Order: sequence, then C-alpha cells, then structure tokens
Amino acid sequence: MASLHFPVLEPNLQVSFYYKLRTIRRLHLREALGGTVKRLDVRCIDAALSRYVGADAIAHVAQFGIRGEVVFAVPMVLAANPFLLGYYRLLLGFSQKEFYQKGPFGRFKGLEEQGHIPDRLADDLEALCRSLIGSAETLVDGLERISTDIVCQLQLLTLGAQFRGSENNRIGQQAATDVRALIESIAGSYVRQTTRRTIVLQNESNRRVLIEFSADPDVCVTEQLATDVRPTLSIEIKGGADASNIHNRLGEAEKSHLKARSRGFREFWTIIGVDLDDDAARRASPTTGLFFNLARILDSTTSDYARFRDRICALMGVQSST
Repeated sequence: MASLHFPVLEPNLQVSFYYKLRTIRRLHLREALGGTVKRLDVRCIDAALSRYVGADAIAHVAQFGIRGEVVFAVPMVLAANPFLLGYYRLLLGFSQKEFYQKGPFGRFKGLEEQGHIPDRLADDLEALCRSLIGSAETLVDGLERISTDIVCQLQLLTLGAQFRGSENNRIGQQAATDVRALIESIAGSYVRQTTRRTIVLQNESNRRVLIEFSADPDVCVTEQLATDVRPTLSIEIKGGADASNIHNRLGEAEKSHLKARSRGFREFWTIIGVDLDDDAARRASPTTGLFFNLARILDSTTSDYARFRDRICALMGVQSST
C-alpha cells in the first residue's frame, strides 16, 4: 500500500486577539499535554521526535529549554490523548473551520471533539503528524525565540479568532431570526403554513407564495403561477455591526445575488447592520436594488420599517396587517 501524505500547511499567524479572551481565566492545553507526557516513556517520545522532526528544528527549540513535543505532534503522544490535536491546531493558527472544512483534515475532527481515534484512521495518524510537524517546523523557523508562554499566546490568538467566528455566526443567525419574525408579522393572516425554514402564504390572487430561509440567498420569495414558479425576491442579511468589515460582507451578498439572478430572480435586497451611504454600498454590491438597515426596519415606528413593509407586501401580493 502506498504511504499516505497530507499537505503541509503554512502556519497562519495573521489573526487578531479579540475582546472575548478577557473572560478566559485559564487555558488547560499546557496541562493536558503535560499530563499526557507524564504517562508515557520520555525516551520513546525522544526517539519519535528524532524520527519525525528535523534535527535543526529540534535544536532550535531545545536551545530555549523546550521539549520537542511542546511544538511537534508525534504519533505516540497524539494516540495517547487525541484531544491534543486541538492543542497543535491552535498553535499553528488554524480555526476549526479553516482546518477541518477547507482541506483533507475533516476526517480527524473526532479526535479533538471526542478524544477517540477510530480504527479506520489509525493508519492515517502518522501522515497527519508528519503534516503537523512540517507546519510546526515552518513556524519555529520564523520565531527568534520560543517559550511555553509564547506557545500559549499563539494558541490564544487563534482561539480569539475562533471566538469571533462563532460570534459572527450567532449574530447572523439572530439577524435571520429577526427578519423572519418581521416578515411573518407583516404577512399576518395570509400565512397558511410555517416550518423551520419556510413560510407559505396565500396572497390576494389566491396564489401560493413561498418564503424560504437558508443561504445563497438568505431569504428567497417565489410565487406559484398556474403553470410555473416565478422567482420574486432575493434578500441577503448582513447583520454584523462591525463597520470595518462591511464591504467584505457586501461582496459576499453580491455573489449570492448573482447566483440568484442566474436562477431567474429580478429583485435583490440587502439588509445590513451598520449605517452606510447607499452609493458606497452599491459600489460593493451593484446588483442590490434596495438596502435596508436592520435595526430600523425592526422598529415599526420608523419610515424604514414602512418602506420595507410596503415593498415586500407589493412583491408578495398581500395587504399589510400591521
């Protein structure tokens, strides 16, 4: 059988230290590694390090009094405590999404989450460690000095980015929930059925209108005609309040709207969580026909709410109940 190889990833050091880390009292990664090593024969670990890690990399960390397994993932240590895959992933600067969803490493996610190596992956462990070691060799080569504190700080930097990713997901989910509740309240008595992802209306022309909540786009409205389904409206929701990243989020909205256009949609709206001049917003998403501010359309006393209500009622073919 041919030996298995995984790519050696470039360590990701372009991450930011976010405010949520202030709430962290203690990170137990160092203790987890120390406890694992304590149960093993250090002479065997040294032999594994000599086998898998380049002599220059071992010498570089050793000059600062750091044992090799603090930086380099050898199979016997990872086999003794599969949870430690998270230790090495964080050290190399990869969020869970980057590591497990964008490459061939998704099969190993259970090691970090469940602390277990399935029989089907046992033979792949060496190839995984060689990949991690190659990345770690690149990392230490770029560091003038290294210590256990520096290792911990690098892990915290990655964890901060991971927290921000989770927070962005939470904000996005909440914004989608709020928009769904808004549309449902506007539709009122026209609603005939709801599921976790859909709202079904019967409009003034006795036609079925389907509102779907998913992705690409976040919301799409279609109308059932006598012989066909008419794509009516594509809505993208970018509810984050971080103005510094709004142009990137509008770029994502533009890509989604272009996909919707290829499916026959002709109306495109984008809901954002920050104040932005329409001209600037349209440069980032020229396909968007209307931009709405999330907070203002959720406030029924504003003109933005009235504008959103009137427009969506017209497209759905209903009269507002609010």
